Formats: sequence, structure tokens, C-alpha cells
Amino acid sequence: MSNNEEGLFDVVILGTGLTESIIAAALSKANYKVAHIDKNQYYGDNEATLSQDELLSWGEAVNQGRHPKFSGFTGTSVTLPYSRQYSICLRPAILPALGPLISSLIGSGVAKYSGFRLLDSVSIYSPDGTVKSVPGSKEDIFNNKDISLIEKRRLMRFLTFAAGEFEEKPELQDKEEAPFIDFLKSTFTLSDSIASVIAYSLAHCSTPKEPTLQSLLRLRSYLRSIGRYGPSPFLIGHYGGIGDISQGFCRAAAVSGGVYVLGRPVLASNFTTSTDKYPITFTLDDFPEPLHCKLVVSLDENSPPGLEVPVLRVKSSNQPPSPIVQVARGIVIIDKPLRFRHLQTELSPFSAEGEAATPSQDSPPTSIPPVDAALLVFPPTSIPGGSTTHTAIAHITGEASLSTPKGKWIVYFLLPLDSLTSDSAESHIRPYVDALLSLPSNRHDAAIEPLSYAFFFENVEHHRPSKESEASQTELARHLIVPPLNYSTFPDFPDNATRDAEAVFRTAMRSLRSLEDNGEVTEDIEFWPPIEPNDEDSDDDS
Repeated sequence: MSNNEEGLFDVVILGTGLTESIIAAALSKANYKVAHIDKNQYYGDNEATLSQDELLSWGEAVNQGRHPKFSGFTGTSVTLPYSRQYSICLRPAILPALGPLISSLIGSGVAKYSGFRLLDSVSIYSPDGTVKSVPGSKEDIFNNKDISLIEKRRLMRFLTFAAGEFEEKPELQDKEEAPFIDFLKSTFTLSDSIASVIAYSLAHCSTPKEPTLQSLLRLRSYLRSIGRYGPSPFLIGHYGGIGDISQGFCRAAAVSGGVYVLGRPVLASNFTTSTDKYPITFTLDDFPEPLHCKLVVSLDENSPPGLEVPVLRVKSSNQPPSPIVQVARGIVIIDKPLRFRHLQTELSPFSAEGEAATPSQDSPPTSIPPVDAALLVFPPTSIPGGSTTHTAIAHITGEASLSTPKGKWIVYFLLPLDSLTSDSAESHIRPYVDALLSLPSNRHDAAIEPLSYAFFFENVEHHRPSKESEASQTELARHLIVPPLNYSTFPDFPDNATRDAEAVFRTAMRSLRSLEDNGEVTEDIEFWPPIEPNDEDSDDDS
């Protein structure tokens, strides 16, 4: 660790997005002095969690070009009552219960700063205008009355295959790159409807063309997550999820000595090639003194102005299954519950005559609980006016996730696109909003106004590298570019961010150690060292 002189740091990290926040926590816990700077007044950067009035201000900034990853913000300008009780995430997510992010939350100690709950259900929208349950376990399959006995046997055989070590199995040979849906139908003789459910709601494919091996790897991860914390393989974070998790990693960095500066853009930066131990200097807006460091870490879009140093773009370990370049997003706040008929409780499973109760679509949904934490998947071509090529997601969160006031729900909509378009995000998302709120099970509640408090915008996912030359093999990089956090599949981007964070962390450690007196790095680099008893900080440390 470098000396404690004020203004001198080993690393300056620009932006407090999820990836950068994990890097900051890991480097701070490795005893390097970190300054973490964000031009925004809030944590999370592109993954921030905002109140409703903060969202309105953010949308104005988007339309002024101040958030280059986003564009085309539209929505109501009316402020909701209790607007600050909403935790609205710019990039909402669900977390696989087994994966890199969960491991990092535990290994870093950040898990104690955040709360989580299980996702209640994953459902799929049927072209007939109804919502079907997604059987994610053997018990679900056995209890599902919509699946024939023969289909159940085929489905059980496939799930046993998918949960195991399938890489060398003969069923997969020479079919790794074949479309996953075709693989399900040809190799396991599953019907079109079952294959669609597996591909879009279990493997979370974005398109019908996604290759088999990548889809199987994702599916295996999800299947193995079932039972770790409960019946669902997915968790959602309290207080908006990803933004709150990013802030948790920032808090861990601060506890380990990291210094935080929010709301202060970098005005100027320069690099001296002298023997100065801290050759990089930053001047911040309305900040009393410059900051000096050895190494800079940032996204490309947050690169400091005027800094001419050897640059290294850390390669992402995450390969998107399809070329998504833009995501249309919608946020709808409603004050009436959504109900999915297949979630009907079984308190009275039999009628008075002893026959199974089969309520009609017109009967009052008194036994159908409100949906509070769920996913509804819209496959391609499932609704009129919707996408014919990509899956859309509706992610529902309510008061149990501590993201809304009582009696309110946030519904996030997202639709990946494989090409840039001049069409508005609202034109892409509106068919899905209408389809969700017009489901038969919801008609018995008081009318839900779908666009009373609705916001739409586009998240630009494509990455245009800048023209700085990369550091050569013999030249020490002074600026590490974090891989852009692109859309892959909906449940995966938090784990992808964690993998990228570990890759940047290891590269930064090698660079920093090469600057120290001992020169070469000979020991293994541990991402999260064991937590010592005296690391258990209290709230007074924040």
C-alpha cells in the first residue's frame, strides 16, 4: 500500500457502475489506496437505482446527451406521491443463486449490506393471450396437468441431461452450434410448445437462433441454482437490486480505505513521463486539490479528457450469444395488482362434488395472489405488434422487494434489438404493456391505467472503441479500459460484470506490482482474500 499522503493514490477508478464497484472493493481489500470518482451525484452509474424524481432528472440529462449509453427518454413529468420511496433501477436484473456475483457478495462480505428475496415465478406468455407456468423442477413437471405423460418423460430425460456433464455426451456431438430449439425437437423429440418454453423461459434465449452449447451451459447453471436458497433459481435484490448492490461494493471499498468523490466531473488530466511515483494527475470540478495516481481504470465512455498514457483494453470473458446492439426499455408504475391465473392457490383444490376445481376465465380471481416478484417472458411472434425475432421480458417488483410503497408495483419491460432503429422505445414496448395489463385475470380488479406513470428509453449496447493505441507487450499500461457491460441474456449480466471485474482486477494487480520494488509478479493473485474477524465493520464505518 502506498503512503497516506493526501491526494496520492495507487488507483483512480472513474464511474461507480457494478463492474467498477467490484474492482474498487477488490483492490481496496488487497491493500491498495483507491480513489473512486463519479461525475453523478449517485452510485451505480449506468446501473444506478433512482427515486422517481431522480429518474425524471436523469431522463432530462439523457435527452441532453449527458448519458451516452442511453437515448430517447420519454414519459410523464408528473411526480408520484411518496416519489422518494421508489427504487427504480436503470438496468434491473435477477441474480442466479449460484454464480460469480453471489460468490463475490459472500467472499467480499458485501452480502451483509444488502437484502434479497427469491423470485416467485417465471411464466411465459402464450399466443392465445394467456400466461402459462414454467416447470423448472421435477416436481413442477409431475404436477403440471398441461403436459402429457409421454411429454413428461421426454422432458425429464432432457432436464437430467442438461443438469449433468453433457459436454462429451453423444447427444451433443456435432450439434454445439445448431439452434437450440432445433436441438430440443430433433434430439429429444420435444414438441414445439415445450421446446419454446425451455428455450425462452428456462435457458432464457433471446432469439430462436441461439446455439445449443451456450444455451445448455446457461440452463445447467440455472438448474443447479434451484434449491440453494429455495425453490427458485433466482434472487432479486432489495431497494432496486443492482444499484444497491453496486453501492454495497463501494461501501466495502470505503471500509477498506477507499476514498469516494461523487458529483465531481474530471475537468483535466495529464501524465508526466518523469520518475514521479504518481505520474497521473486529475483536476476535478469544484474540488480543492488535484489527485495523483499510478493507474487509471474506467469504461471507455468515462475516459478522462486529455490523458495520453499507454492504454490496455481488458478483454471480456463473456461472449454474447447474439449481436444485440440496442435494448428498448420501459418502466411502468401501477397501483393495482397483477394476477396470473396459473398461480392460483390450492386452498380449495376440489369442488363440493369432489371434482377438481377449474375456474373459468370470467370467475373472480379471489384465490389468485398478486404477483410481487416475477418474470413474464414474451417469445418472438407471441403478440400482435411485438417482435418477430427477439424475446421480450416483463420484470415485476413490488413492496416485498422494498422497491415501492405499499400497494404499488414497478413493471420493467425490455426488448433486445439487433440493429439500430429510429423507432421510439415506446413503440417497441407498448404492445407488451397492453398485453400484460389486459390479461383476463386482471380484468376483475379496478382498471389499471398502463401509461399513467410510464417511462421509455433505449439502452445503446454497441461499443465503438476509441482510437488510443494499446500498450505494447514491453510497455506498462497506465489506463485499463473496463469491458462494456453488454446485454447477453437477461439473468446473466450481473455475473458477466463480475467476471469482467475479476479480469480487470488481476490485470491491475499485475500492473501495480510491476511498479513496486519487487518487479515481477510471482505469487498467485487472490480475488477475495479470506475475511478476517476484525473486518466485520459496523454501520459507524460507513
